[in-house]
Amino acid sequence: MTVTAKLNEQVHIALRDWTKEQVAADMSRTERIDVFRSAGWASTMFISPKSAGSTATEESWTFLKNAINSGFPKAAQNLIASSAKVAGDKTVKGQPRAYWMRQANSVIGNIKTALAKREEIAAEIAAGKSGADARTRSPETMVREALETAIKRIQKAEEFKADMDTVDIITALNAIIKRIG
Repeated sequence: MTVTAKLNEQVHIALRDWTKEQVAADMSRTERIDVFRSAGWASTMFISPKSAGSTATEESWTFLKNAINSGFPKAAQNLIASSAKVAGDKTVKGQPRAYWMRQANSVIGNIKTALAKREEIAAEIAAGKSGADARTRSPETMVREALETAIKRIQKAEEFKADMDTVDIITALNAIIKRIG
């Protein structure tokens, strides 16, 4: 079965504009991460102060949440500020309160991840594992992270089908992680 896509001006414009927006977003993301780092923000400050591993204070966490929420449409900000009971079935741009709450948490998670990656790169440069102009994490770091993610997925799975016990798989993956430089 052959699928024929339309090659027209409308598709051309959509592709061109998607590219422009993506490149602009990537560039501004990089600039913003530089702002956070120069202001002393660390990835651990994007973890709730009530959670393990956080270096956020109640003041910095409140500042963070308020700043992020201020980027949403005013109506969404009001919806977030209201209780779930008061919000009821109200929506903003077709999305309920829960969506806007998740969006705020998603933004926090995205910034945390971007900062953590930049911190890993800086640590690799400081340790002499990467050159001073490094822009990406080393292959070793990325493989370690992928293996750690695999372990978490295996642990969270209700059922994991393999011809080997999951405890043995996790033990083997941890042994590999320890051997990666």
